[in-house]
Amino acid sequence: MGFIHKLSRYIKHHGFKGLIKKSTGSVAYRVKKQLNKKEHQKQLENILTEHADKEIIVYISPVPWNLPLYQRPHHIALNLAKSNYVYFYCTSDPVKDKLNGFKKLADSCYLTNQQDILLNIPNKKIIHLYSTDMRNVETIYKKVKSNSDRILYEYIDELHKDITGDIPDYVFANHKKILKDEENCIVIASADKLLSDVKSQRTKNYGLVTNGVDFNHFNKIERTAIPKEIQSLIEKKKPIIGYFGAFASWFDYELVLKLATERPNYEVLLIGWDYDKSIVKYKLDIIQNITVIGPIEYSFLPKYSKYFDISTIPFKINEVTESTSPVKLFEYMAMGKPIVTTDMQECRKYKSVLIGRNQEEFIKGIDEALELKNSVEYLNVLKEEALENTWESKAGKIKRACLINEI
Repeated sequence: MGFIHKLSRYIKHHGFKGLIKKSTGSVAYRVKKQLNKKEHQKQLENILTEHADKEIIVYISPVPWNLPLYQRPHHIALNLAKSNYVYFYCTSDPVKDKLNGFKKLADSCYLTNQQDILLNIPNKKIIHLYSTDMRNVETIYKKVKSNSDRILYEYIDELHKDITGDIPDYVFANHKKILKDEENCIVIASADKLLSDVKSQRTKNYGLVTNGVDFNHFNKIERTAIPKEIQSLIEKKKPIIGYFGAFASWFDYELVLKLATERPNYEVLLIGWDYDKSIVKYKLDIIQNITVIGPIEYSFLPKYSKYFDISTIPFKINEVTESTSPVKLFEYMAMGKPIVTTDMQECRKYKSVLIGRNQEEFIKGIDEALELKNSVEYLNVLKEEALENTWESKAGKIKRACLINEI
């Protein structure tokens, strides 16, 4: 349809007054947008002036800041900002994050929807990307190279459809390109298996930084009312075998059912979100000593998990879980609760973890862990390993990688 035809149809339906209103409205929108851009540039100038002594990190996030799940990107952002960087978290959803411009999250850490302005500033900067971003970052990669900036690339999970759904070919292509680029890209792997992938593609500017914990958040002991969802469970005064996290294809539902069946005097408390609808077919909630509740927001999670007697990670062993550094592992450590997991590579590293190589060993591990819950020596190991794995220490390792371009 040609322009004249479109114009005639518009006038027929809206009249000349409608046309004038639309035209002036469009002009007003463009003028307002231009004014906002100038205002945002001024905001950025003020921020950069205030932090003139700090290097800039721009994180191109595939998710908004305001999520019930508070994960690695949130913690790393705040802790890199504490490490003498000015850190910009570029939201993917400014409506959900309720902002237009720049919002201060903490000292040196800003939430923004002004990604384009930040990418075009002449200042030398680090562009932060995660392997879990399913968008095409090729344009950003090219801009980084042309600006002589650097990419900080965190390889934090197996690139697998069970985690992200179908993965476009360009994601694999960009991933490989970044792994091979030793001069412009620094690569951080979160697990040994992922690190092996990195080592096969480069000889320098890479390192291992596992997940971590906000120790104070999970270690604090508060006198609060028992959450109503678990009040009747607590009143039974039986050992509570707990889990929090996602319910997905890698969760070993059959193992949990066997545990509940063979140990009817234990109560199994599962807290989390139905990631892929896999939990439905197992009908766990009809088992008398299994309680399943939905996801609990990060800020409230310790109010629930403090009632665990034993904390668990009942995952199947496959290529997804062998590449996983479970955040919950370190959060369990900080809680001071004995930990029992399946035979995951990243869990075998720690003295505080009881490993079940099969169903029988896992259930026996739960029994043994109950004997350890009051062991001062064991609780000291839990605390020691938690403090060795704080998000602050993880950000420190990433900072060293960025400073010397190798770990």
